[in-house]
Amino acid sequence: MSATPPADSEGVPTGGGGLPSLYYGIARSADATTVHDESGALTFFNAACSRLLGYDADELASLTGDGIVHPDDAALLAEATDRATLSPGGSADTQLRLVRKDGSDVLVRLGLSRVEVSGRRYLVVESVPA
Repeated sequence: MSATPPADSEGVPTGGGGLPSLYYGIARSADATTVHDESGALTFFNAACSRLLGYDADELASLTGDGIVHPDDAALLAEATDRATLSPGGSADTQLRLVRKDGSDVLVRLGLSRVEVSGRRYLVVESVPA
């Protein structure tokens, strides 16, 4: 996991089966964006996510969602995740607070989108300050 996509010796994102374009788009996005696997584990995030939350890449990689989502808003995230995961359209939106490294809250609009790559499902989460 890194703030930039895995790349070959020429800097071309790698990963196969559609992952290169997914990683490339997320890495270049101005929106704080994370990718989670089917278990909910954080598999990728971009530099905008680090900037929004104030963590460097190594710190952010070691955090769980419980450490980032405001405790009072955990149910909002769970509900939106269920909607995005289970709905035919594969997407959901919500607004909640994230907790920055310095302890302050930031209100964000989350856009959750289910994507399938090589038979595996991922959840892409974009966070935009509200």
